Amino acid sequence: MNLEQLNTIIDGRIDEKAKSFTAPPEDQIKKLIAEQSDEFVAGQLKEQFEEAKAKLTAMLPVENEETKAAKEKAKGFPDGKSFLGAVMRAKSGRGYDPRLTYLDAKGEVRSPVATEQKTAGHMEVGDDAQGGFLVPEIFKASLLQMALEESIVRPHGATVLPMTTDSLKIPYVDDTTHASTVFGGVLGQWTAEAAAKSATKPKFGQLELVPHKYAGITYASDELRSDSATALEPLITYMFGSAWGYFQDDAYLVGTGVGQPLGIQNCNCMINNLRHTSGDVMLEDLAEMWSRLLPSSKKRAYWIINPTVLPRLIQLGSGNAAAASGKNLVWIDNAAKSHPVKILGRPVIESEKMQALGTAGDIGLYDFRYYLIGNRQDITIDVSSHVAFTTDEICWRFVFRVAGQCWPQSAMTLRRGGTSVSPFVQLSAETS
Repeated sequence: MNLEQLNTIIDGRIDEKAKSFTAPPEDQIKKLIAEQSDEFVAGQLKEQFEEAKAKLTAMLPVENEETKAAKEKAKGFPDGKSFLGAVMRAKSGRGYDPRLTYLDAKGEVRSPVATEQKTAGHMEVGDDAQGGFLVPEIFKASLLQMALEESIVRPHGATVLPMTTDSLKIPYVDDTTHASTVFGGVLGQWTAEAAAKSATKPKFGQLELVPHKYAGITYASDELRSDSATALEPLITYMFGSAWGYFQDDAYLVGTGVGQPLGIQNCNCMINNLRHTSGDVMLEDLAEMWSRLLPSSKKRAYWIINPTVLPRLIQLGSGNAAAASGKNLVWIDNAAKSHPVKILGRPVIESEKMQALGTAGDIGLYDFRYYLIGNRQDITIDVSSHVAFTTDEICWRFVFRVAGQCWPQSAMTLRRGGTSVSPFVQLSAETS
């Protein structure tokens, strides 16, 4: 493995041909570690390479045999209807389907065969303190399709990592300026023959992903309890699927990091570009945001806007920053046609999760591959007849645990010009 490959791993570009990282890059990490070059590690950077390699190896997931067996059994459900019916029967004491797997209170996958108990003539598994039943992949796919609006961060390139513990440490290159060095401290020099060289080494940092728990509930009439999974499936799919995708995405974009993932808009590497006119979006604003984007991100970044920004884009004109009559529109050329879906060649996505027009973060330019998502606990579903007993309703609960934060820990100052760039740029509420 050479230095270029090492930095490729650390900055998230393990496979340059990949458009997104919706699956854990385990194979790529293993392959690159296996292809380590003896000539490279024998050189000056051997110590730093070995340290980074150890951190990368620790990122690979480790599952025990019980966890693997439990997940294999969960694949036996052909659809969501059969899964929900099995959950209802198990929690009402009318038989336990061996394909069901559940998470304990610590979020660990457990084999139900070893823990089921026979009481009062029926089988019981789990209790309300546990994490619920693991949703099979075939049903989880249906849940993901029922978003209230298009999910943004995960499907548009976020780096998703598996988590088998409640903490995952990730290495990064502490690269804040290119004024004299690159990669956080690597200095290249033009030297005369036999002249002394300055010894330098890259500076690595380490961030920590910590998962957060999200739970949602909904109620259904008691009549649905009698194994009516046929009627129940579309209800649960719509309610839980919509909420699951929506609230994850909201946290990845604007989360505070306190009891929830740290959202992109609150990361230290975010560049808040001053706008020219308060409460408006000008062509000059977009041009300056584009110039502050990390150059390598220009082929992968997305413009994310609040719907309230759209009228300003439709009326976007050239000329001075202040609005003027008779300006030449630059985003549309015919109001009878659909508005464009790109700015400077990159897609535009509308989302109500972004801030309202005139507020910092009403429009952002983000390269999502630099956002890390840690999957600690897949979505689980459980049911109880006790919570709403007096109203003849059953309570359904879903739970998931995820972590999230930006990979870069600061913006980077260019070698010349004194301008800072980042994979995450947004429009500030303040004016220049």
